[in-house]
Amino acid sequence: EVLINDFPFERYFDVGNGAISTSIPINTAILKSGTQTWKIRIYPIHDVKQINGIIAKVPRASIQEGARVEIKIGRIRYKENGDIGKQFEKVLDFKAPLIKDEKTGKNKLADAGKTYTEYSGTFEANVPYNLSGWQNSEDLRDIDAETLKQEVAKEYEKMSKWIEDRNLINIAEAKLKSKKEEAQALFYNNTENAEYITDFIDTWGHSNIKMQPLENYSLQYYGDGKVVTLISNVYKKSPLWATFKDDKNQDNYLIYTLYFHRPKGKTTLEIIR
Repeated sequence: EVLINDFPFERYFDVGNGAISTSIPINTAILKSGTQTWKIRIYPIHDVKQINGIIAKVPRASIQEGARVEIKIGRIRYKENGDIGKQFEKVLDFKAPLIKDEKTGKNKLADAGKTYTEYSGTFEANVPYNLSGWQNSEDLRDIDAETLKQEVAKEYEKMSKWIEDRNLINIAEAKLKSKKEEAQALFYNNTENAEYITDFIDTWGHSNIKMQPLENYSLQYYGDGKVVTLISNVYKKSPLWATFKDDKNQDNYLIYTLYFHRPKGKTTLEIIR
């Protein structure tokens, strides 16, 4: 799991059959210029096993010696038309430390053999915006966890009903602040704004879906305790999902990810990402 300023950007809890690599914009977690934090949480890879006749993904006992972890963060300047104008130097280039195995003479991950490890640090960012985000939000860790979990679940159930009813007005109003900040952080132009609206209707207003029950989930804190979400205990993704038939009449699914915060002075949760 990769986090910027304690906000999640990438997570992979699946079969470990090769390298996992991705490139993603992280601006939506950079609320203002200055020192930012990064963190990578590492767990053992998963294998597919058959348990009592059921196919399951089971984590290994520990992190393998051959594991390698690295993260690079760079700055890119965009032109007015959205094309990349200039790529600046990397502001971070981290590789997890290796040590030499005395028996084999080969390099291995220094933290191999552990059931969990994490790497973290800071980097500097200079951005032409200042997002309110969750800067002035309540620390939700001060609330009883079970009470908060039930409150978040009610928000998920409400969203599930809106999606099922294709109530795009309520959904759009609930997500408006989040999406305005996203558009600002990612420098959307008119074309990208129009594309977003089309994608929004296709995703949140899908006409051929069946919402699935909200079940077997855990409460997760992010944003230094100011942001919360629900994570499925089975799939390690959002428990808010729906099934549908695609153009080839084959079974498919959509997952809806939501992050909530509580602005100071308010009593209700609001969607922030």
